Amino acid sequence: MASPNVSLLLVLVSLMCSAAFSSGESTYATGLSENFYDTSCPQAASIVDAFVTKYLQKDRNFAGAFNRLQFHDCWVGGCDGSVLLNSTATNQAEREAHVNFGLRGVAEIDEIKAALEYACPGVVSCADILIMAARDATVKVGGPTWTVATGRRDGVRSTDLMADTNLPFPVLNFSGLVANFAAKGFNAREMITLSGAHTIGRSHCNGILPHLYNFTGKDDVTDTDPAMDKEFSVLLKTLCPQGNRTNTIFIDSTANHFDRLYYKNVLGGRGVFITDSALITDPGSKKVVQSFAKRSSTFFSEFAAAMVKMGDLGVLTGTQGEIRKTCQFVN
Repeated sequence: MASPNVSLLLVLVSLMCSAAFSSGESTYATGLSENFYDTSCPQAASIVDAFVTKYLQKDRNFAGAFNRLQFHDCWVGGCDGSVLLNSTATNQAEREAHVNFGLRGVAEIDEIKAALEYACPGVVSCADILIMAARDATVKVGGPTWTVATGRRDGVRSTDLMADTNLPFPVLNFSGLVANFAAKGFNAREMITLSGAHTIGRSHCNGILPHLYNFTGKDDVTDTDPAMDKEFSVLLKTLCPQGNRTNTIFIDSTANHFDRLYYKNVLGGRGVFITDSALITDPGSKKVVQSFAKRSSTFFSEFAAAMVKMGDLGVLTGTQGEIRKTCQFVN
């Protein structure tokens, strides 16, 4: 449990953030703009949107995949499309990291890139495609929308160590989550907000097993988080037998629809990951979760603002980086 000072900070941050988010103001990193492709590739946004629609018609869970891709890209060296790069004979790329197990959507982003290369060769970055796809997919499954500023360029460096060092593992406790997000400039409330992305998508059992069989380090069938709803834990153990890393389950009972049910599930002991359950182990954090679970909450608007802020992390602009021809390889 976090210290009383951390809890007090959460309450204060909650009040300040509510005022800030209600203003509707957005700022972008230097070099990004809302009309970046208006002249060079005016059809860029519509092409991305059309492909996202196609993928969601096939599998609505791509919404969760695209959200995860943005987070896993931006959290590691900034929003530069590095998560999309393939490994080489001399380098293990980010996608090979433990924390990126089961990452989806890379081939789909490359398909969008191919269409954009046909329409506007050498113009639209893979980094921007990721950001646009995450927004479009969120909207199409009932979530909020936000304005996407573009102009990012693609990075050329990607290692598994970078990902495993920067991304939060699903076994972090509350203080560990706060520290991880603080390192990227996000406060505790924003961490709780972005955790709400778990309202959509699915996960391999790999990240869930520690919550069910190794919560205190015993590594046996009884070592389950005692705060987890008993019936829910029995269900998860059926779906994720001990040692099975590859089965997939929905993270949320309405995983194909962006809503507030995630927070209600967490409050009811039905958080899939240890990081989900951790959100109610701190009194201040629990109050934020309770507020987001309400129909009248500001979760949607705060989520949109947090995604915009995330999209500003470590961007390459101007002559930095490159515009990849294909997203999985440097030029």
